[in-house]
Amino acid sequence: MEMLSMETDGSPPRSTGPPGQDQEDSFGCFQGSSATMGCCCCADEPSSKVEPGTPEHGEMSSRHSDQVFVSDRSCTDILPLLVLIGVVVGFGFLLSVAVEKGDIYRIINGYDNCANVCGRVTLHEIDPQFACKGADMTKNGYQLITVAPNGTKSRECVRSCTTDQVAILNRCIPKQIPETAISFLRKLGLDNFYDEASRDIGVAWKELVYLLLIALAISLGILIAFRYMVQWVVYIVLIGVILACVGGSAYLWLAWYAEKKAVEAGEIPEDDSSQQAYFIYAIILSTITVITLLIVLVMRKRIALVMQLFREAGKAVYAMPALLLQPIYTYLLIGFTVCAWVYCILWIESAGNIYMNKKNHIHFRKDAVLIASRWYNLFFFFVTCEFLLGCQHMVVACAVARWFFTRDKKRLSLAVTRGFGYLTRYHLGTIAFGALVIGIIRLIRAVISYVQNRLKNYNNDFVRMLLWCCHCCFWCFECALKYLTRNAYIETAIYGCNFCTGGRKAFQALSSNILRVVAINSVGDFVLFLGKVLVVTLTVVSGIYLIQKKEGLHYPWVPIALAGLFAFLVAHCFISIYEMIIDTIFLCFCEDCEKNDGINRPYFMSRGLMEFVENSKKALNYVDHHPSTAQL
Repeated sequence: MEMLSMETDGSPPRSTGPPGQDQEDSFGCFQGSSATMGCCCCADEPSSKVEPGTPEHGEMSSRHSDQVFVSDRSCTDILPLLVLIGVVVGFGFLLSVAVEKGDIYRIINGYDNCANVCGRVTLHEIDPQFACKGADMTKNGYQLITVAPNGTKSRECVRSCTTDQVAILNRCIPKQIPETAISFLRKLGLDNFYDEASRDIGVAWKELVYLLLIALAISLGILIAFRYMVQWVVYIVLIGVILACVGGSAYLWLAWYAEKKAVEAGEIPEDDSSQQAYFIYAIILSTITVITLLIVLVMRKRIALVMQLFREAGKAVYAMPALLLQPIYTYLLIGFTVCAWVYCILWIESAGNIYMNKKNHIHFRKDAVLIASRWYNLFFFFVTCEFLLGCQHMVVACAVARWFFTRDKKRLSLAVTRGFGYLTRYHLGTIAFGALVIGIIRLIRAVISYVQNRLKNYNNDFVRMLLWCCHCCFWCFECALKYLTRNAYIETAIYGCNFCTGGRKAFQALSSNILRVVAINSVGDFVLFLGKVLVVTLTVVSGIYLIQKKEGLHYPWVPIALAGLFAFLVAHCFISIYEMIIDTIFLCFCEDCEKNDGINRPYFMSRGLMEFVENSKKALNYVDHHPSTAQL
């Protein structure tokens, strides 16, 4: 089998080894005298330790090369992509069955006892048993449901609702709210809340636009602060957590001591004392405090790596500002997917085979195909959302990895566009693999939740506990799988390998650097969360200043709360991209350490990251004498 060359931007071509020596192909697998195919779960190198090695170790390893990021790629995971296409085709078939047997206006407008849709013209049925079906109800646009004394429900279409009824979603609902509830709402001033709140939003729409722009500006400012002042943010977070733990523990021990003295002095009866509760709380918080202090002491050097990764992420965003646009269209597509999912639900729920019940009322009964369509629609929704998120992760990972493994950053051009090209041309199957796996796990969780709700009326504690444990286990498994899948995409972006190989590489790299991973996922994620909180807080404070004094508003807090929600969405779109960038840079750092030694094979990483490798002094000394090999 011909050897596929692996080229990278700004680095010399790799020379192949002697005949018969295993070399790494574009899938991240080995090729030699006994070639292996680039299929899923193909053979890979025996270990993926990413701790920086010495030059002697690097010379002994035949796996090392001057290139890391692969430009010459092949399609990965074609079979999962075909399976995903089959899932799409299957969904189209089931949806066509639902459209054939359904009418979306049966759900929106409702229908009468003869299955005539209110406010619409209904077609006649050929079967004489359903002769009453087929009438013009365009003038009767509201559904009224009445219940006879014997419990029989009757449905009819009426022209309008009466004075003792209220129209909600084309249904005439009786006004049966108790007087106590009405008086309570009037005391709170919420009896006309919906109409007045809608008018408030119309009055303050300009201020909402201003607040949206303010949230955008604050988010961009925080991104700049993450690059230049992240060390202060991290120090403030760590000091605040430690002070909160120590202060809380001291308060609980003092409260326990005061309660104990009061009981001994007879001021408080022992049965009414909270002495035992304070003692338990104090022990728990003291234990948490000790663990937190130990973690901070153990990970103090890793926390410095977190701060450096934030700086590197800032450099990547500065070099590729198009990265900030990725979450925007991703969440727009997810929003469109949610709307499409709801639309499909309406079709599926309105579909059914017509039949007449014992009371001579016409209804629609779902067969096995339509019942399966419910779950299939949910599964397809899960897979679609995960596929869209996976595409965003892959584009960002490809762009950042290409940026990281390019020595001369000035030669880097259209990194994000090329990342999108790598995705669409080579790695859609890998994204499909991850989306299908996570979609199956989420569907299993949904089925377990459905069974739990069905068993609420049964007094079987053992079954409920068993289902609850299964639900928790699958939730934990889903979270771990999502994290591993995201890192598998990063390895695929670097090496062009398939999903299983990328997942194995990611697992080995993460397990070899577990303390660094803990520091990044705890400190880094908490800093990003604080950034989102800061954006929302400053936006709400600005909203109070702009909206609170505006005249003509009944509920000023409504547009302020809406502005806070928009601010969170904006902050999440811009700040959450940092999480993927940092994870990508970290894995690139690990792969750079594992593939190179800094001297015989110069590192691709910057001087700031070189300080966190074992042979940093030798590597930095080499960079000082060979500045052309250092990253800018």
